[in-house]
Amino acid sequence: MRIIKTLIAVAALFAGLTANAQTSAADLEAQELGYKPYPHWFIQVQGGVGTTFTNRKFTDLISPTASVGFGRWFAPAIGARLHVNAWESKGGFKSIENTYKYKYVNSNLDLLINLNNLFAKNNFHRLNFILVGGVGLNYAWKNDDLIAIKNLPKESTANAWGKGQNREDLLSHNLRAGLMIDYNVAKHFSIGLEVDANNLDDRFNSKYNDADDWMVTAQLSLTYKFGFKKASKPQPVVIVPRNTYDESPHVDNAIVEKPKPQEPKPEPVVVKEEPLKETIFYLIRESNVDPKPILEKCAAWAKKYPNKTLTVQGYADKGTGNPKINVGYAKQRADKVAAGLEKLGVEKSRITVSSYGDTVQPFAENDKNRCVIIEGK
Repeated sequence: MRIIKTLIAVAALFAGLTANAQTSAADLEAQELGYKPYPHWFIQVQGGVGTTFTNRKFTDLISPTASVGFGRWFAPAIGARLHVNAWESKGGFKSIENTYKYKYVNSNLDLLINLNNLFAKNNFHRLNFILVGGVGLNYAWKNDDLIAIKNLPKESTANAWGKGQNREDLLSHNLRAGLMIDYNVAKHFSIGLEVDANNLDDRFNSKYNDADDWMVTAQLSLTYKFGFKKASKPQPVVIVPRNTYDESPHVDNAIVEKPKPQEPKPEPVVVKEEPLKETIFYLIRESNVDPKPILEKCAAWAKKYPNKTLTVQGYADKGTGNPKINVGYAKQRADKVAAGLEKLGVEKSRITVSSYGDTVQPFAENDKNRCVIIEGK
C-alpha cells in the first residue's frame, strides 16, 4: 500500500508540472514523426507464468497466467489501464506431497508512469520503462483438488481454510506494484515484458498463514496503440498588400493647382548583397564534424549584414538507416551547426533551425543528402 501511495504522489506532482502539455520541442518531434505520440489509447494482451509464496518452494507452484488490458496515455508520463489477469494458481502444504490447483481472476485499475518521459527531454523512445501500481479485486474458485486431498488418509491439512468444511468461493482485495519494459516496434505496435507483485487476502491460497498472500506474475505482452493525433502544421503567413487606391473625395469644378516641379532626388547608393548558401556533408551515422571554415564564412556574412537571418536545415539520406533513426541524425546535425554559429558570435535570435530527416532529399545523389544547408536571407 505504501508503494502505491508513493506512485500516486509522484504522478500528481508530475501532472502539475506538465500542465502545459505542448511545447515547441514536442511540436517539432511530432512533425518529424508525422504524428503526436501522446495522448493515445491502447489494447494489450499478455501471457506468461505466475507463482505464489507460501511454505512450499515457489518453483513448485508455478502455473500459467494470461491478461488483457485496455487503457490510455493521457500525457507523455501518465497513463491508466483497466487490467484483467486470470487462469490458474497453485497451493501446497509442507505436510503433503501433492500441490493443488484452483482458478482465479484479478481485475485492477492501474496507474502507469513512463520513467523515460518523466526524466527525458523528448517524448518518443524505442525502449520504455514503466512503473505499474494498481488496486482491484480478486476472485478465486473451483478448488476441488484441495477438497480431494483433505479426504485422503494421513494427510495433514489442519490450517486449510474452512477448517474441515468445503472451501467456498472467495472475493478479496488485490494491490499491485510492478515494472513493464515496453519496446516500440512500429507506430501502432509494441512488445514487452511485465513483472507484477500482487498482494491478496490470507485465504487466497486456501489456507491460513497469518499474513497476506503474495502472487508474482511475469508476462510477455503485445500492445496495439491507436487514436493518435496528427502533427500540427505551421500556419502559412499571409501578406495582405496595402491598398494604394486614393480614396480622397473629388470636388467637381474645383481649381486644382498644379504641383510645382521638384528637384530630382539623388538615387540612393545600393549595396549589392552577396548571396550565402553553404552545405556541410557527413558520413554515414556521423553528426560530429568540424566545419570551422564554413561556419566562419557564415558568421562573417552575418556580421556584414546585421539585418539578415540564417537558416540551418538538417537532412539525412533515405538510402541508409530507417525514418525514425534518420530523424535523430538530421536534428543532431542541424543543432550542432547552429551551436557552432552561436559560438562565433551570431545571435540565437537570427538563426532558424529545422530538420527534415529523410522526408526531403535536396540532392539527386543519395550520399549527398547527409548534410546541413546554411542560407542567408
